[in-house]
Amino acid sequence: MNNHISVNTDSKVDYCVDIKNVSKRFRRHTHKRAGYTTLKSALINLLFGRGASEYQYTEVLHDLTLRIPKGASVGVIGRNGSGKSTLLKLITGIYKPDTGSIESRGRIAALIELGAGFHPDFTGRENVYLAGVMYGMTRDEIDSKFEEIVHFAELTDVIDDPVRTYSSGMYMRLGFSLAVHTDPDILIVDEVLAVGDAAFVNKCKERIAALRREGKSLILVTHDLEAVERWCDEVLWLNAGKVQDRGHPRRVIDFYLQHIESKEEQELRDEKLESENEKAVSEEIEKDPLALERWGSREVEISNISLLNAEGKGHLLFHSGDQVSICFEYKVNEYVEDVVFGVGITRSDGLVVHGTN
Repeated sequence: MNNHISVNTDSKVDYCVDIKNVSKRFRRHTHKRAGYTTLKSALINLLFGRGASEYQYTEVLHDLTLRIPKGASVGVIGRNGSGKSTLLKLITGIYKPDTGSIESRGRIAALIELGAGFHPDFTGRENVYLAGVMYGMTRDEIDSKFEEIVHFAELTDVIDDPVRTYSSGMYMRLGFSLAVHTDPDILIVDEVLAVGDAAFVNKCKERIAALRREGKSLILVTHDLEAVERWCDEVLWLNAGKVQDRGHPRRVIDFYLQHIESKEEQELRDEKLESENEKAVSEEIEKDPLALERWGSREVEISNISLLNAEGKGHLLFHSGDQVSICFEYKVNEYVEDVVFGVGITRSDGLVVHGTN
């Protein structure tokens, strides 16, 4: 445990995580290191101050302050590279903050890189005991929950085999099961709910929901905004390492989606302008730019689809109860007597919510 991360055992403390003015940066090379190729030459350059200009620092989190109450469920959203996973790794102590302090209270179960601590040559049974100790469990605690851990992971028949013989799904199922059976005070989840088939994923979600009902704290990082709204009391939106917004899930998610929509619309406008300015387009692409995305007999081809709001304006973001018109533009290559258009709408988890012709 470093000086920036501490665990508070005072029962009067009403928070599980307290982050104060935390910043984190990473070093990266500005150009290819052609000056040395060995450890010896690298150390010589370091001792004599050579090559210092080859590095620059990128700040991924800037002056972040956050206090999470006990029993709260907080979702962290943002685009890739916004600092979400870095924040979780700071809370768990994987990373050390460059400035500021982090204080946590209680046992943390981090579902970040499932099975990262497993030894491939040890059996599943041996890894459960080894990783359980790393989670802070006693031997008696592991003994009492061992059968439940193995049963939940659906690995009873192979628990005494080396984990190097496990598939990636089996590996992750064991890691997930162990983490959620450690009786954590704080559960940290980072995009790991794809650890098996649909039935097992649903079982994982039910287990997380059960922990929430028991009053455990949850910190969730995911691009599944439906899960964030369903599970979280509060949402933190990170943008380029800074807190863009924080508050009620529906409100913050709406602002986030509007932000994404405006950026996507600008990108589409830029792409259209770039396309209009191109003077030469290959004959093959000009003939059929979407050949790989189409299927069917091609007598009739859809050339464009747009979504219109109640005012008849193009829009990308709609809520339940909103009026939406779906407009097709198509061209007829051969005469057909009857044309039927179909529309299917699915949720992010694949559930069909609407379909019509």
